Amino acid sequence: MRVVNCTFSILLAAGILLLAIYLFVRISRRLRKKGGSMATVMLGATDAFYHRDKKKAIEVIVERNAGKKMEEQSSSDPEKKDGFS
Repeated sequence: MRVVNCTFSILLAAGILLLAIYLFVRISRRLRKKGGSMATVMLGATDAFYHRDKKKAIEVIVERNAGKKMEEQSSSDPEKKDGFS
Protein backbone atom coordinates (compact mmCIF):
# COMPACT_ATOMS: atom_id res chain seq x y z
CA MET A 1 0.00 0.00 0.00
CA ARG A 2 2.83 2.43 0.83
CA VAL A 3 4.63 1.65 -2.45
CA VAL A 4 1.54 2.59 -4.46
CA ASN A 5 1.12 5.80 -2.47
CA CYS A 6 4.81 6.71 -2.91
CA THR A 7 4.69 5.95 -6.65
CA PHE A 8 1.58 8.08 -7.05
CA SER A 9 3.25 11.00 -5.25
CA ILE A 10 6.33 10.78 -7.47
CA LEU A 11 4.23 10.63 -10.64
CA LEU A 12 2.11 13.56 -9.48
CA ALA A 13 5.20 15.66 -8.71
CA ALA A 14 6.74 14.79 -12.08
CA GLY A 15 3.50 15.69 -13.85
CA ILE A 16 3.29 19.06 -12.12
CA LEU A 17 6.94 19.76 -12.95
CA LEU A 18 6.42 18.90 -16.62
CA LEU A 19 3.31 21.08 -16.76
CA ALA A 20 5.22 24.02 -15.27
CA ILE A 21 8.06 23.59 -17.78
CA TYR A 22 5.58 23.33 -20.67
CA LEU A 23 3.78 26.52 -19.61
CA PHE A 24 7.07 28.40 -19.20
CA VAL A 25 8.29 27.37 -22.66
CA ARG A 26 4.98 28.21 -24.29
CA ILE A 27 4.79 31.65 -22.71
CA SER A 28 8.41 32.46 -23.57
CA ARG A 29 7.92 31.44 -27.22
CA ARG A 30 4.80 33.56 -27.51
CA LEU A 31 6.58 36.57 -26.05
CA ARG A 32 9.50 36.05 -28.40
CA LYS A 33 7.23 35.83 -31.44
CA LYS A 34 4.89 38.71 -30.72
CA GLY A 35 7.01 40.88 -28.48
CA GLY A 36 4.34 40.94 -25.81
CA SER A 37 3.21 43.88 -23.77
CA MET A 38 5.45 42.88 -20.87
CA ALA A 39 8.53 43.36 -23.06
CA THR A 40 7.30 46.85 -23.93
CA VAL A 41 6.74 47.68 -20.28
CA MET A 42 10.20 46.47 -19.34
CA LEU A 43 11.85 48.51 -22.10
CA GLY A 44 9.91 51.60 -21.01
CA ALA A 45 10.81 51.06 -17.37
CA THR A 46 14.52 50.77 -18.09
CA ASP A 47 14.53 53.80 -20.38
CA ALA A 48 14.96 56.12 -17.40
CA PHE A 49 18.31 54.51 -16.56
CA TYR A 50 19.97 55.21 -19.92
CA HIS A 51 21.85 58.39 -20.74
CA ARG A 52 21.19 60.41 -23.88
CA ASP A 53 23.80 58.68 -26.12
CA LYS A 54 22.61 55.22 -25.21
CA LYS A 55 18.96 56.21 -25.83
CA LYS A 56 19.92 57.48 -29.29
CA ALA A 57 21.77 54.23 -30.07
CA ILE A 58 18.75 52.17 -28.99
CA GLU A 59 16.47 54.31 -31.14
CA VAL A 60 18.72 53.82 -34.19
CA ILE A 61 18.80 50.04 -33.69
CA VAL A 62 15.02 49.81 -33.28
CA GLU A 63 14.45 51.89 -36.41
CA ARG A 64 16.93 49.78 -38.39
CA ASN A 65 15.23 46.56 -37.29
CA ALA A 66 11.82 47.99 -38.16
CA GLY A 67 13.12 48.95 -41.59
CA LYS A 68 14.45 45.44 -42.21
CA LYS A 69 11.13 43.93 -41.19
CA MET A 70 9.25 46.28 -43.53
CA GLU A 71 11.62 45.34 -46.40
CA GLU A 72 11.04 41.64 -45.74
CA GLN A 73 7.29 42.10 -45.74
CA SER A 74 7.26 44.18 -48.91
CA SER A 75 9.65 41.89 -50.80
CA SER A 76 7.73 38.65 -50.17
CA ASP A 77 5.35 37.51 -52.89
CA PRO A 78 1.68 37.60 -51.87
CA GLU A 79 1.02 34.68 -54.23
CA LYS A 80 3.21 32.38 -52.14
CA LYS A 81 1.33 33.24 -48.96
CA ASP A 82 -2.02 31.87 -50.12
CA GLY A 83 -0.55 28.45 -50.93
CA PHE A 84 -1.98 28.25 -54.46
CA SER A 85 1.29 28.90 -56.29
